[in-house]
Amino acid sequence: MNVENGYFEEKGLKIDKERVLTFSKIRCPLECKYCFADDLNIEIEGDGTYLSKEQLDLLKKLPEEVKLIMLGCDTEFFLNKRESLETINELAKFGRDISVVTKLPLSKDFIQKLSHINEEIGKSGNVMSISVSIACLESAQKWEPKAPNPELRIETLKSLHDMGIKTMTAIRPLLPDISNEEIEQIILSTKDFCDGYYSGPLYLKRPDQKLLGHNLSELKIEEIKPHWMPDNNTFYKIEKYGQMEFLRQVVKKYGKNMFEGAAEGIKYLKNEKH
Repeated sequence: MNVENGYFEEKGLKIDKERVLTFSKIRCPLECKYCFADDLNIEIEGDGTYLSKEQLDLLKKLPEEVKLIMLGCDTEFFLNKRESLETINELAKFGRDISVVTKLPLSKDFIQKLSHINEEIGKSGNVMSISVSIACLESAQKWEPKAPNPELRIETLKSLHDMGIKTMTAIRPLLPDISNEEIEQIILSTKDFCDGYYSGPLYLKRPDQKLLGHNLSELKIEEIKPHWMPDNNTFYKIEKYGQMEFLRQVVKKYGKNMFEGAAEGIKYLKNEKH
């Protein structure tokens, strides 16, 4: 990592190739069992901000090759509706693509305001995409006991899509104990309201067989330092053999796009736009 990137990271901005991931240090109250945010080696603050003035100033000075700003990578970005809207409105002037992931239901009025900002972003040839996180349906009580139920999130996905905002469904992490039927039901419930899907492995600070609910021989467990996290974070990457391949097949079966991540999805949407 070069000196410039290291300085950005010190301020909570992780540059990873053509994207920058923003870390707010705000604790998320949803407490999903798979969330890694509390295990990151960064200090969580009760009164943090989505983007500090210093972070905003740095985002104006990003290297030219960084095209995408990914917001709220350690929290739920739409917890504070007013502040999140103000932040996106400010970033709309920066000439970059913007990505947000959410689990929260959003009102029609709030989505209308997002739609106006989206139009401004589009005028400069850029794209704003909002991903709705739906990692499970009937398994939600186990994995996401404090999060809004998936049905409300699907309604939000539809409302965003209907208002002309580019949407993706984040089946992330791909939970090793959900059935193939549950995976297919997620696709069936969302395919008409999103521009594509992406997923990724489960990352845990320590493997928990009670939580994983599987014979460990069915799982590939690898200790790694994810390149997209702040430096010096070690986690266990957990994947069920064959599960990602099944997800890809189901997405293809219903004629939808499967992306490696939000960054690839936005690149596709941007090219499709022109």
